[in-house]
Amino acid sequence: MKSRLLKREIIPVFVTLRTLNTVAILAGAALPLAFAPCNWWWLAILSPAALLWVWQDAIIFPGQAFSLGLLYGLGMFGVGVSWVFVSIYWYGKTNIPISAGITLLLVLLLASFIATQGYLLKRFFRGSSTTFWLLGFPSSWVLFEWIRGWLFTGFPWLYLGYTQIDSPLSGYAPIFSVYGVSTAVALTSGALITLLNGRRNAKIIACLVLALVWSMGFLLKTQEYTTAYPQPFTVSLVQGNIEPFDKFTQQDPIRSVERSYGTLTQDAWGSDLILWPESAIPEPLPPSQPFVDDLTKVAAEHHSTLITGVQFVNENGEFHNSLIALGDGRGIYHKYHLLPFGDYVPFEQWLRGLIHFFDLPMSSFVPGPEQQNLISAGPLLLDPLICYEIAFPEQVRETLRNANAIITLSEDGWFGSSWGPHQHLQIAQMRALETGRYVLRSTTSGITAIIDPKGNLTATAPQFQATVLKGTFQSMNGETPWVKIGLLPLLISLLLAFVLPGSFKKSYRRP
Repeated sequence: MKSRLLKREIIPVFVTLRTLNTVAILAGAALPLAFAPCNWWWLAILSPAALLWVWQDAIIFPGQAFSLGLLYGLGMFGVGVSWVFVSIYWYGKTNIPISAGITLLLVLLLASFIATQGYLLKRFFRGSSTTFWLLGFPSSWVLFEWIRGWLFTGFPWLYLGYTQIDSPLSGYAPIFSVYGVSTAVALTSGALITLLNGRRNAKIIACLVLALVWSMGFLLKTQEYTTAYPQPFTVSLVQGNIEPFDKFTQQDPIRSVERSYGTLTQDAWGSDLILWPESAIPEPLPPSQPFVDDLTKVAAEHHSTLITGVQFVNENGEFHNSLIALGDGRGIYHKYHLLPFGDYVPFEQWLRGLIHFFDLPMSSFVPGPEQQNLISAGPLLLDPLICYEIAFPEQVRETLRNANAIITLSEDGWFGSSWGPHQHLQIAQMRALETGRYVLRSTTSGITAIIDPKGNLTATAPQFQATVLKGTFQSMNGETPWVKIGLLPLLISLLLAFVLPGSFKKSYRRP
């Protein structure tokens, strides 16, 4: 009798769970292929759909949904942010076990967001239902993307919306930002599962949803929200291709800058705008003031604005990660949103000195003020961002104000030849699309690029080459709906879509 029970009930359930575990982790591992550099954007629809198929199985309870979500997240972030291991092991000079352990802790933390999403979905929604597929899943996915973007200082990486730069769904970006694009992608995934498993009426609803979401995206993609000043400006983006450690270990850092960036810039003088990357001048201000004064004089003689990354020491002896405008430009900006372990070390009193990774150069910065002035470059006003800051859509919106273009200086050499620089560039493309502004991106070793207001790459420099990327851009005026309105309307809609159906089900549950 017991053996029959084992064969009929226990074994099939065990086999099913093992299959679901496999599907979850493989689907998660496939999702990063939808992002740059692979750009298989359709996987951003199929991969979440596979997770939803796993979660909606009738045998799955909230605790099991948590486990399956964790497996999916391990696959997704284990592949998608593998560049963290490169930074810790190769450039942090930390052994493989410790590098892998730190990376795994980060991946587990990120995976827990998807696991928690699965738990809440199975707790408050019936697994096989239209509300589960078309309301609960899309709204909870994007809400947890948003939470991940600010909790513990935020890690706004691998949002579904970033995969759709070249698809019709990118039309939602100037209205709802990357979160709106993620909503459209997750809603598409939910509609696909509804078509597979739903009843006739549910399938009709799913077809209508797909038609509406994609046709509206296509229509919105053709709209213009900002206008360009007709006279183009010339820009030269200088890529020095200097190893991250080398710039801080030179016996004469200023002489090293003169040989590298100074030499490369000789043919760039005369451009309206010249950008050097993050920390291009490794010796801080004010000690490097004489060199900066010389640059200011040369830039002014050529009627150019040179903007460069530099460290800045304030009156309290604290260091800022900064950029400064010279020549025809004015202003200095201190990085506000610092990267943990890159710009500063959390729990420094305990961690500093334990391993080499916790003693990286440029890891003792303090944040600048939240509200700072825009940078001027001749008649232009520029919104300045340093490295990691470009990944925060709400910060870019808040600092943009009446800027004519966005500049971002970065040191992506810490990522090596991994996928990190490609993902970082894709994020910058979305900021251009959201704001209707050119984004001018200068990096130490790539990917240096000029991005137009539609998120298209108009020019890029090859990675790991010392070069100057020359091009033109236009001053943009006006505001996209996203810049005007912000996230609140979408956020309220997502909360209602998740809370109301779950509350209705709870109210009418049998005792």
